[in-house]
Amino acid sequence: MGEITIIYDNRTARDGLYPGWGFSALVELDGTRLLFDTGGDKIVLEHNADALGIDLKGTDYLFLSHEHCDHIGAISSALHKGLTVVYPDSFSAGFKKRIADEKLTGIPVEEPIEFSPGFRSTGELGDEIKEQSLIVAGKDGPVLITGCAHPGIIRIARVATELSGRPPSLVIGGYHLGSKTDSEVEGIAEFLKRLGVKRVAPCHCTGERAMNLLRGSLGFEYIDVKAGTSLEI
Repeated sequence: MGEITIIYDNRTARDGLYPGWGFSALVELDGTRLLFDTGGDKIVLEHNADALGIDLKGTDYLFLSHEHCDHIGAISSALHKGLTVVYPDSFSAGFKKRIADEKLTGIPVEEPIEFSPGFRSTGELGDEIKEQSLIVAGKDGPVLITGCAHPGIIRIARVATELSGRPPSLVIGGYHLGSKTDSEVEGIAEFLKRLGVKRVAPCHCTGERAMNLLRGSLGFEYIDVKAGTSLEI
């Protein structure tokens, strides 16, 4: 059994936490602790982590979805001795040099890879914006965590299903649906239901209108997640 705790999001679940445009979550599974993205502002990341009792220097892995500032901008607060950083191979030469200069273990990802028991990358997806998503072995089935879903949430969910041999039981993170029409969002919801997704937990860049449409869709459980939300997986 594991747990996901949202550290950084546009919205907060309780008083005392800072909102911020971006995304970061702590994923814990069988003693392994992984930080998914860092959000964009180190003040927000550090404050929220402290308020939630999370030690940013006590992680085993830092998994970075894509090289946008709202997902890696607070990276200086997350780096520490002994950390393994999992990032798309398309990241800049400057980023790769920083990981080497910090003497950290880096895993540049191009193809799908299981880099730790229960943790798998979808591999780099997308054309203009390269992005990887994370598949975690949850107790009720695979859990798919997305940063911004620039390659398309349908494509990512389909790849995750192919890699896992079964559909994600939960899809959590940014869905990037702000520019989609109502009918397009409804089509995405229908696809996820047909695929076999049981729970959806959109946040960050999904868009308020799209979240409301997904919330009203029948066929799966909608979970409202914000900074401070914790879910068992």
